[in-house]
Amino acid sequence: MKKLTIGLFVLALLAVPAQAQRRGGGNAQPTPEEMQQKREQAELDQQYKDALKRTTNAGTPTRVDPWANMRGTNEPKR
Repeated sequence: MKKLTIGLFVLALLAVPAQAQRRGGGNAQPTPEEMQQKREQAELDQQYKDALKRTTNAGTPTRVDPWANMRGTNEPKR
């Protein structure tokens, strides 16, 4: 009987986190602060994408070799 009681107690302890996750149901409306933060993040993301487009020569990235002037004269470029 003692083993059964301990087993049920352990099982109940394992079920507590699962019950905590079910509360709220996921149907909660976002708060105005969350909605504002989401809008700000979307605007910042769009600004970042626009900045990337402006810096890549009309969307076509160019290959840059930062070590081009470090090679000797008899070594070919790869």
